[in-house]
Amino acid sequence: MIEKHTAEMEGVKDPTSPPPDVKSNTEECEDLVDEVEMDIKNEGPEEKPIDIEDCMHSEGNSLVLDLNGRWLTTLPPETTSYTNLTHMYLADNNLTELPDDLTELENVKVLILANNKLKSLTRGIYLLYKLEVLDFSYNEVSHILPDISSLQYLRKLIAAENRIEEIPPGIGHLKELTEVVLSENKLKDVPNSIGQLTNIEKLGLEGNCLQFLNPEVCRIEGLKKLGLSGNQITNLPREIENFECLEQLLMDDNDFEFIPIQVLCMTTLQELTMSGNKLDKIQPEIANLTELTVLGMNNNQLECFPEEVCELRNLEVLGFENNKISSIPDNIGNLYELKELYLGKNCISEIPENLCWCSNLEILSLFQNQISDLPIEMENLRLLHTLCLSDNRFQKIPDSIGSLHSLEIFSIDGNEVTNISEEFSDLARIRHLTLSFNKFTDIPSPLCHLKKLELLDMRSNQITCIPEEIAELEELRLLNLSKNQIEDFPIDLCNLSKNLQIVDLSHNLLKDIGIPEDISRMSGLKELDLSHNQFFEFPKSVFSIPNLECFKFDQLEGQPIHTLPDEIEFSNISSLIVSNNRMSSLPNTIGGMKNIISLVADHNILNSLSSTFCDLRKLQVLHLDHNNLTSLPQELDKLTNLKDLRLHNNPLKIPPMDVCVSGVLQPIGRFIRRALEREEMLMEKMFEVIKISLSKNELKYLMKKFRFPDDKIQELEQTYHGRDKLQDRVYHAMLLWKSLKGAMATAEDLIRVFHIVGYDQLSVKLKTMKIYHQRLRF
Repeated sequence: MIEKHTAEMEGVKDPTSPPPDVKSNTEECEDLVDEVEMDIKNEGPEEKPIDIEDCMHSEGNSLVLDLNGRWLTTLPPETTSYTNLTHMYLADNNLTELPDDLTELENVKVLILANNKLKSLTRGIYLLYKLEVLDFSYNEVSHILPDISSLQYLRKLIAAENRIEEIPPGIGHLKELTEVVLSENKLKDVPNSIGQLTNIEKLGLEGNCLQFLNPEVCRIEGLKKLGLSGNQITNLPREIENFECLEQLLMDDNDFEFIPIQVLCMTTLQELTMSGNKLDKIQPEIANLTELTVLGMNNNQLECFPEEVCELRNLEVLGFENNKISSIPDNIGNLYELKELYLGKNCISEIPENLCWCSNLEILSLFQNQISDLPIEMENLRLLHTLCLSDNRFQKIPDSIGSLHSLEIFSIDGNEVTNISEEFSDLARIRHLTLSFNKFTDIPSPLCHLKKLELLDMRSNQITCIPEEIAELEELRLLNLSKNQIEDFPIDLCNLSKNLQIVDLSHNLLKDIGIPEDISRMSGLKELDLSHNQFFEFPKSVFSIPNLECFKFDQLEGQPIHTLPDEIEFSNISSLIVSNNRMSSLPNTIGGMKNIISLVADHNILNSLSSTFCDLRKLQVLHLDHNNLTSLPQELDKLTNLKDLRLHNNPLKIPPMDVCVSGVLQPIGRFIRRALEREEMLMEKMFEVIKISLSKNELKYLMKKFRFPDDKIQELEQTYHGRDKLQDRVYHAMLLWKSLKGAMATAEDLIRVFHIVGYDQLSVKLKTMKIYHQRLRF
């Protein structure tokens, strides 16, 4: 009997009362995570050595060192020994600081430090007295030291995208400066001394916290470009009238309620932009700016298109989008030089005939208005190559469009168009055509005669089939027919095998028979979306597309499938989305997908991942949220390229969710291995106790409960026959149970089994062993 064979374990007291210092599962997880993190810290990535001389070249009398994009965290120490260097390019690295002995490079004239992780500039930089160009944009620098005044030859100071809150007054000593870019910082003001920099031609102060412009800036009479966009400015100082050479004034995204009157006297201005302000009108004095070629007034509150704007005969670009304009003045025809006109998102219902006299117009945007027709005189716009009429009130495509023979990009989405006239096929240059959100029931045949068409977007219509003539669009690269009522994938579409790269047929009524085998001829196809359709099985013919890179099969609003076919191993797909299906497992052959980089299988019922999954060595993105995973493969950390791992809402135990939540692969992989090693050790200890605790009859009863095959039971009894071999028989019976159960053979399951079959005393003993295992770490 069990009682007769029970032996007390060393150190075990009352099994029902574990000591207070026994660690919980959570505490043990924390210990394991601490161990793994310590290991990772001790195994930092090695930086590959760089041969400095291989990165040098001469340009006339200049000696250039190009270390751009080398992922450097520190500057190679031997760099400062090359004292003849004149140009140093160190952009796009991970530099956090520069060496103090940088001062040895006394001949450096150009120093580019853009896009690093510098929090400050070493004093050595301020001692490079011959420096002419200093660019440390896109860093984390918060201060510029007063020492900058020593850089007497500096011509360009580029410090955009940092955290600079203040400019030292000493900048006023840098008389040679011609360009200063301080955009996207935290400046609230600029020092008075900036007015001493009379040679500056370009001053960029965009994206700061300025509420006003220091009048001292206006002393720079030769300034040609002033960028003030993205601040909180409501007005400009009257001294701006001193700007006698200003050509570009950029004041987008501020708080102006009117155009400062002094601006309207700057007759040298060629570009004025005030989009994203609070303007409700434009003063008549705008007519003074006769040299303007660009006027940007988008995203304001303008109710009127001023007639005075139409007196600016040099205008080439005019932007009035997203205002409240209801009409266009007739004298717009005076703008003979106009090339780009943006009037989208207004309240315009009619286009005047005189607009058609702007014969140099190349781009016309009229989206989101109330327009239902266009004047027949549109044929005069012979240079027009881009026309946007989306979200208006067109019930048909205006006849005048057929005469725009230079048209290349045409969009009329979001109207009520049902058909296209035959004349439309004369637009031989059309490359991009978007007709989505209309009322087409088919693809009009004139479209199929547009030989240069590269993009056709007819999503969200009522199309039921794709015509044979689609094969005539030999230059087609993108076809979007999502959200229609298409039931079949036509063989004729497969004839576009050379250039067609992207096809979207999601949200249709495609079924299993809808994907022909001829799809394998589409050698140019790279992206295919068949999500939200009515497939009962996965369309395996997709895997025969030779160069397919991205395949989407999310069935949230379609018929979910239960398995992926074994043929998946022959696919060259690099991105696969199979979310919102009913898959409980992925095929073992998935390990053969040598090109897979991204796999998204959220919202399935996956309960395990096979070991072959760890052969996906190129995998970078793995999303498995909302599944039934309780464990991960032991060798998961072989996926060394994995950067984005998501496992939320899974009942994970090995490792637990608090280990996986970071998505960092190394701790997860090491936790799995160590947890499995400890589990293996515990199981071995348990087997040793079980083998001395079971009688012959109890073993027989247990093997039947385990549902061992009769031949296996017979083999065990013959191999380990007799009373003296009973313990060996028990031990190997447990090994057999473990082999048959696979990943489900855990210590917890073993304890549960012995409790169910009524061996409660042994069950309690095994449970106690598990508790002490957590404490003592056998």
